[in-house]
Amino acid sequence: MKTKKKLPFKPLLAVAMSLVMLTATACSNSKSSGGNEKDADGNYKDKLKISVAQTIEVKDGQMDNEFHKYWMDKFNVDWDYNYVQWDSWPEKLRLWVNSGDLPDVASWNYVHGDFMNYVDQGLLYKFPDDWKERWPNVAAAYKLTGLGDKLEEMTGGTYILPKPVYYQNKPADPLVNQIGVIALRKDWAKAVGFELKDAYTTSELMHYAELVKEKDPGKVGSKLVPISYNSDDALTNIIMANSEHSRVESAYYRGEDGKFHWGPADPETLTGLKLMQKAYKEGLMNPEFYTWKSSEASDNFRVKGVAAIASLGGLASYRKDVDTDMKKNLGVNSDDLVHTALVVGDDGKYRNLEQPNFWSSLIFSPDISDEKFERIMDIIDYSTSQEGQLLLNMGFEGKDWKYGDNKELVSLLPQGTSLEDKYPARFEGLYVLGDDFSAINPAIKKEYRDRAVKLFQEKAKLGTEGGKLATYDWDVQLYDSKEKSQGTFEYQNEYAHLILQDGDLETNWKNWVKGKQSLVQPVLDDLNKKFAQ
Repeated sequence: MKTKKKLPFKPLLAVAMSLVMLTATACSNSKSSGGNEKDADGNYKDKLKISVAQTIEVKDGQMDNEFHKYWMDKFNVDWDYNYVQWDSWPEKLRLWVNSGDLPDVASWNYVHGDFMNYVDQGLLYKFPDDWKERWPNVAAAYKLTGLGDKLEEMTGGTYILPKPVYYQNKPADPLVNQIGVIALRKDWAKAVGFELKDAYTTSELMHYAELVKEKDPGKVGSKLVPISYNSDDALTNIIMANSEHSRVESAYYRGEDGKFHWGPADPETLTGLKLMQKAYKEGLMNPEFYTWKSSEASDNFRVKGVAAIASLGGLASYRKDVDTDMKKNLGVNSDDLVHTALVVGDDGKYRNLEQPNFWSSLIFSPDISDEKFERIMDIIDYSTSQEGQLLLNMGFEGKDWKYGDNKELVSLLPQGTSLEDKYPARFEGLYVLGDDFSAINPAIKKEYRDRAVKLFQEKAKLGTEGGKLATYDWDVQLYDSKEKSQGTFEYQNEYAHLILQDGDLETNWKNWVKGKQSLVQPVLDDLNKKFAQ
């Protein structure tokens, strides 16, 4: 076992000198250590080389553009960039942290048990007590995550910056997960006499798929895929629509009795499984849907044009991607062909997952110098300001965007291009996720943005007014144990296997539930012991 890492000892003289330095700079906007003095023009005197690890790949030459130069010049930094592949992200960061090789700052997909161990062993940098006063923009965004304050209660300090999904442009309250939105071919719906609505039951969508299969309004023949879902899409849009606790995010939940239950064993999950099996057996889903990876399912809709229904997700940027793909690959205007909508259960109730306002996080090396930490925080604080957010998401005013007559944002980029095309690998912001800006980004058609916000608000309304919104329970989410790890499953694969089995589905499901009890019951027992009301 790795021994606890000791913090470096500072002699009293060094401490006294530090106090003198802080006093000498008290008249500035923020305190700074010796390596962050500024000249008369407010520029940093010393250049710092900062190592950073992200899942965004920066290829040779990509940072040789005006955008990256602006950030590096403004903050007088050189980036020592470390690319982490998506598939190896969790393990790579775990190895770096435990071996003491963590870069100065790294993007990390938060794991609560690992975090608590890292703090206990001194493997993460502890923020100065006054950091929220020194970097108020970061502090404001941090507070909205909820997780930050929760972890401070548990550890007595700040060791991590959870990344806020939404900051200034939260689309709805309560915030619901962006999943649970589908796209369907509205031209085909018109051809077969199917009504366009804002929300459909799972069976209504299956009926539409049956009509398309029967009449083939797109004349695509044997290539037709009425419902183009992979295993995860089917879980989201068929099973979860009928059972809000069927996904891993909410599988263990506190019931109305105050005790904890396992959602996959609920009768509502069987309802969803029956609908999923019906769609499969009737040939509405592809026979090999469970083997599809990544974008194979959605490509049938947006690239090949052979699907009637596909899972989409609720962000306006996703709708823009569909439009781009259909123009590029099919030579069509998607506005004439695509309708987006929500999916509800066959009982008419809307189900979704309440979304925590964070995804992944920033962590700092315990060995980072004060100068580097402060410089990074200065960068993040600027990037989180209104000016910084516009720069990150829009580029340069007057060159990439402008204000319109009504003070609305207007993109000046050529039609069909994006900021990423012009300035690849934009990562300098580091903190607030791009989801926040998508609601106001003029590079995305206003109709897409308005529709996305409307559906988010409709989700929140339906989920709280007679719906079944799976609320985010911090006790469950921050509970970590060996038992929980063993009792966590890839439900999309488990459900696909169940509906493919020979024999009676209900019997198979009951046997599956029974077979999992040796792993599930210890989790329930532990949760009930610790948190039952």
